[in-house]
Amino acid sequence: MRLKAENLLTIITANIHMNYKYTFFPAIVLLFVIPFIYGTMNLDYLQSADCLERMVAVIGIPMFTPLIRQEHSHSLYETIAFRQVSLRFIVLLRTVFSITGSILLILVFEIYMRFCGCSFPLFLYTFRTLVASMALGFIGLLLSSIVQNTIGGYLCTFCFYLIVQTGNLGELFKPVTNGVQFMLILFLGGMSLAIIYFGKPTYC
Repeated sequence: MRLKAENLLTIITANIHMNYKYTFFPAIVLLFVIPFIYGTMNLDYLQSADCLERMVAVIGIPMFTPLIRQEHSHSLYETIAFRQVSLRFIVLLRTVFSITGSILLILVFEIYMRFCGCSFPLFLYTFRTLVASMALGFIGLLLSSIVQNTIGGYLCTFCFYLIVQTGNLGELFKPVTNGVQFMLILFLGGMSLAIIYFGKPTYC
């Protein structure tokens, strides 16, 4: 069924309104906290990469993990089951919003770092940081889809983040410092397909 332009606009507006306080606001709070726990003054390109990789990329967790938070509610089953637009389309739409929001937030923080005297390639590091944030966020979104619980997705992703920081997963999940490797692109593609497969809510 083809969507009319006004219906599509209504869907877009409704999804932005429902999700911004669970994605955008927590990510902004995380960015405000970073200067207090990780120095952002006069960093060279390696130190800047470490800051972006360890700290800024964490915004991917709130930006992507809760994207199907509403669909986990049993009380919304009838609305979800009988709406005209598929869940896959809704998840894709929300993912595009989160990617766009993540790019803007990363750019703003990088500009702040530049004003603080940091030296690094702005747009290259923006792309790499986005990939790092999406890797974390997609894991959270997938796990929350599988366990049908957003909190569970947060906890599992945080544990994965801690494992990455210990270096036990090698250099694959450090794209800002080492560049975006082909295997990481495959990983994100696999996550996307898995999210599509597991994204449909199931109820007892």
